[in-house]
Amino acid sequence: MGIKGNLRKWIHSFLHGRFQRVSVNGTLSEKSPVRSSVPQGSMAFLSGEHNVAATIPSTEEVDGVTLYNITIKVGPTHWSVKQRYNAFADLHDKLVTNHGVARDLLPPKKIIGNKDPTFVKKRRADLELYIQTILHFMHHTLPRELAEFLDFHHYEVTHLLQSLARQFFSQGDKILLDGLPIVFTPLQLHAISCHLKSPLPTNVASEQETDFSHVVDFVSQVCHLVVEGSNDCYRASNMVQNHLPFTLNTFKNVERLSLRDMCVSQIGHLGAVRRTTKNLEVNNSDMKQMSNILLTDAVYRETVAGDDPYRWPALIHVDLSHNHIASLDESVSLAPNIERLNLSHNKLSQVEHLTALPHLVSLNLCGNLFTRLDSMHTRLGNVVDLDLSQNSLSSLSGLDKLYSLSSLNVSTNNLCEIDEVSHVSCLPCLETLIITGNPVATVVDYRTKVLELFGSRASEICLDNERPTQKELEFVAVLQAIRASREGRLPTFSISNPLPVLASSTISFDRPDLATAVSESSTK
Repeated sequence: MGIKGNLRKWIHSFLHGRFQRVSVNGTLSEKSPVRSSVPQGSMAFLSGEHNVAATIPSTEEVDGVTLYNITIKVGPTHWSVKQRYNAFADLHDKLVTNHGVARDLLPPKKIIGNKDPTFVKKRRADLELYIQTILHFMHHTLPRELAEFLDFHHYEVTHLLQSLARQFFSQGDKILLDGLPIVFTPLQLHAISCHLKSPLPTNVASEQETDFSHVVDFVSQVCHLVVEGSNDCYRASNMVQNHLPFTLNTFKNVERLSLRDMCVSQIGHLGAVRRTTKNLEVNNSDMKQMSNILLTDAVYRETVAGDDPYRWPALIHVDLSHNHIASLDESVSLAPNIERLNLSHNKLSQVEHLTALPHLVSLNLCGNLFTRLDSMHTRLGNVVDLDLSQNSLSSLSGLDKLYSLSSLNVSTNNLCEIDEVSHVSCLPCLETLIITGNPVATVVDYRTKVLELFGSRASEICLDNERPTQKELEFVAVLQAIRASREGRLPTFSISNPLPVLASSTISFDRPDLATAVSESSTK
């Protein structure tokens, strides 16, 4: 009985006209079409509800070899595999030897005329029947040889986990001892999460080396976890990894967590990761607020700030560069021990809530949307290292009371006036100032004019990654004497020993004639 009328239209609309909207803190995004035919958050999973379907719809010739394009479908997931006839023959030999498959089931090999289009077409049909017959009789206990031939270990939950278990069983200890970052994909983590919620299907052969406990034991010892996602279809399938939800509650000892090119909203449960992580990196993700990661597994993100279960007590270094963060929310208070925070290359135009980080000493705001700075001492606390490069700043006002600031990078902004440096020249701890890439850096003798503003501390300033030379300091002394004469006061600059001098060397120079300098200045 066929499907008719409005019901047919509804089914067609559901499969081909679907849209999705994302809610971020109660705000709905624009509608966007669902490109993949896979329902969000699914991958192949062998079960009584999902039978395996296989077809060979086409062939292609590559480097003189005929490849047969096999399409596998398990539930809503499908993928393709390309195999030559010799691979079919190797598979058949293993199935005959290990599983008692009839030897005459595979179409015979042909040496002469095997490129003839008519023959290739017939062989394609025969191989399709062969693979369908094998799957019909073996789908209850899919052997490893057949599963790997059809790439089940790349796309299907149970066989993917068995492949991981074999790897960790034989190489897990060595991998952990190497101390290198351990890279997982959302697909692998989704498979682990699925297995924790579902029993092992009865239609999958299992051995001691494929026991899931090897996976659990390995991931529980990982210290540096890297998750690399993607918005593209995975390999030759219709699965998009960033559509797959997963949890991290099996990871018990992660100290460094790196999330790259992924959708952080798919993380369903952090478990011990929140308690053990010291270094957190989230780059090129869909993040718009810090709560997207700090509270990724919280139901009501706007009401949990400060609650102990959601705190990150060990978190010290945080790198959230190259995301879409437009504002800083109160969730930052959940990680009060942060010392270094990298928010470069986001969409920030102001700083908020960072006073909740009493230990913050380094802040990177490079490549954002700042145009002005207002009373930054009330927003940052005791920051020592501040990077504001690659913004659109035309003034440094607002930085004048950051008394703990030691290093300031404001390169590649829109600073046009030398006097803008006066806003930071009185900061007692400032030792490094970078202003290259600004219009002010094109002014003749800009270095000496900038150094002059630092008074007696001019020799202590590293300007644009260079210490002042002896010649620059002499000229600075002249400029300061001229300024002091104009203002009717004594010069404050000291050149008693402006540069480090070796025991075997001598530095000498003619002290500037202050009277002459003043006279020349008054005639101008």
